[in-house]
Amino acid sequence: MSNNKICFITCFNDEVLYEESVRYIRSLYIPEGYELELIAIRDAKSLTEGYNRAMKQSDAKFKIYLHQDTFIVNKHFLYDILNIFISHSQLGMMGVIGAKKIPPSGVWWKASERYGKVYDNGREGGMKLFQTSEVQGDYESVEAVDGLILMTQYDLPWREDLFKGWHMYDISQAIEFKKAGYEVGVPNQKESWCIHDCGPLELNGYEEYRLIFLKEYGSIILPKVSILIPAYNRPYYLELALRSAIYQSYPNIEIIICDDSTNNEVERVVEPYLKEYSHIKYYKNPVNLALQNWYKLFDLAEGKYINYLMDDDLFKFNKIEKMVSFLECDPDISLVTSFRERIDENGERLPSTSSTRRLFDSDVCIDGREFGSLMLKQTENLIGEPTTAMFRKEDINKFGHFNENEYCVLNDLATWLSLMKKGKVAYISEALSYFRIHSGQNQRNTKYMVLSIEEWLKLLTSALEDEFFSSKVDYKKSLIRYLQNSLSIIEIYVQNELTDVLEYNKTKEKIEFTLNEIIS
Repeated sequence: MSNNKICFITCFNDEVLYEESVRYIRSLYIPEGYELELIAIRDAKSLTEGYNRAMKQSDAKFKIYLHQDTFIVNKHFLYDILNIFISHSQLGMMGVIGAKKIPPSGVWWKASERYGKVYDNGREGGMKLFQTSEVQGDYESVEAVDGLILMTQYDLPWREDLFKGWHMYDISQAIEFKKAGYEVGVPNQKESWCIHDCGPLELNGYEEYRLIFLKEYGSIILPKVSILIPAYNRPYYLELALRSAIYQSYPNIEIIICDDSTNNEVERVVEPYLKEYSHIKYYKNPVNLALQNWYKLFDLAEGKYINYLMDDDLFKFNKIEKMVSFLECDPDISLVTSFRERIDENGERLPSTSSTRRLFDSDVCIDGREFGSLMLKQTENLIGEPTTAMFRKEDINKFGHFNENEYCVLNDLATWLSLMKKGKVAYISEALSYFRIHSGQNQRNTKYMVLSIEEWLKLLTSALEDEFFSSKVDYKKSLIRYLQNSLSIIEIYVQNELTDVLEYNKTKEKIEFTLNEIIS
């Protein structure tokens, strides 16, 4: 390896563009004692293949991989990169623009925190300065850099086994350097070092290689999400729910099923999937754990993020990816939810109700207490069922608790309020989950309906103590709505001649307490 040699490597198919790029290289100031080498690859099968071939031809320690349409306008470019590389032996590769963290989509330029600058005509039309956050110090350590120009001081093979085209090779190489123990960085540029005369972005084949990239590196670069499925005697729906989790676009997930079923039908459905997918875990409970099953799932989860999936509901294929993006981009967001669609027993869409309607026409972030107040004033679960929302595991101690109180029927609402105390709520206007309506679900069980009378009141009074209501008037309006809903539930018991299971004394006590709170 020649420590005083710098090699410029370009794969090209346009002689005119390449000759212009070379003219810029020839005009650079060359540090004393260093020599330049130029390698042109005219017949590359892919950028990775061409770069590997050129890398093997050169013994230069320092290699610059650049596109044919990249022009280096900083005449001190060689001095600048050598100063940084020689001063920082742990720095393996640099690019002039990049992302601090690769977003869940794998598309680096959609990251919330980006660094660097370049003159570019491929992003907004016309040659403009594409400028992001300023670099402090010699360089900013990042996860991804753009392949318009890549500077290295160590040789690592390019992944031509995976990336056989013209996309994602650059981010792949950045990850390979980090896997090898090196840093990847964006240098401090007082003025842009390069012009990238690329024209409109060519994205043909991009999606194919984006998915390959995520499959290969997703578990390394992206946080794990735990999808938790409490199962009970619904093997057909359970399999549909499981498939919707398996086929998520997000690559780093674990799926945990805890089965409370009274038979082995769910186990038989899950068994073939356990053999095929190592990230699925199944537990058959020896006795019915009921509410404790939710806690067991939570305790088993190893992911940074949690999303429950009811065994009769469905995820849209990109649900996890979209929700992780919000949580990763903003640490102040404690809860992410979305519009959800209702479906019937056969999966056919049903009209929205007041509680499942689309709340906003576009994605929004709202103060948690403000959203909680809105939900409580309407006495409706505007966030959605457990299937609908995602949150950080570290933000709660146990699912289904609010202010140290345990909730059975309203365990989701209790959790949402606990999370709303901690931060903002992100609402995604796109439908990302499907809430199934059918005769066998708990919401239609009279045992649970009467419990909701007790738990809604407990939530409202506890939320008052936690200052979710801006005024006593708002609190009383919520109680009036609660009273109306409770009377509607009582009417169902009367119509079905079930007043014997209504727990008369307890229900009467709640109604009387509510009336006293309203008129006091």
